[in-house]
Amino acid sequence: MDVEDSQIELDTKWIDEFESLDEDYKAFYTEDVTYIKFNYIYVNKESDIEKIKEETILLKEPNYISREEIIGILKKNCKSADKTYTVLSILKYNIDVEPTEIYHFLKTEQEDDKFLKSIKNIDAIPLEKSISMFQDLNEIMIIFYEKTEDTKILSANRAVIQTKKIYLKTIRGSKKRTYRKTT
Repeated sequence: MDVEDSQIELDTKWIDEFESLDEDYKAFYTEDVTYIKFNYIYVNKESDIEKIKEETILLKEPNYISREEIIGILKKNCKSADKTYTVLSILKYNIDVEPTEIYHFLKTEQEDDKFLKSIKNIDAIPLEKSISMFQDLNEIMIIFYEKTEDTKILSANRAVIQTKKIYLKTIRGSKKRTYRKTT
């Protein structure tokens, strides 16, 4: 009975030592992105930055910002100080360095645009897992531009200008079909 107790103690000590050593490296393991910082930059008619606002959002689904979440965030933040703004640009900064590449990442000069991506469409934004010590650096930047009468007219005209009719004849007959094409 005494021999078995000492073997159990040895196994427990080994596990405790491993957990102790592993604790030092937990900051370097990749984890799901469960929250992200949003920065809203408001630009006025003269192209001057008028205001910068920041908030942290908990994600409903790890590593993923749904289209509905983005639209809700845009609607909530498109007005500031009795002015209405329109989205000029959406940028995603997501550091997705692998743990094996950290030494190289820290010792070499990095390209500035490696982690910064422009979001072209208002759609879901996938995020890559990130090392836990870099989680606070991940962010979404939304640049708003102040709406004026010119931007309202321009956006209304753009919808009209960008559509045109295309007529196609079918091979077997003389029926014409009309399609709208955006250009």
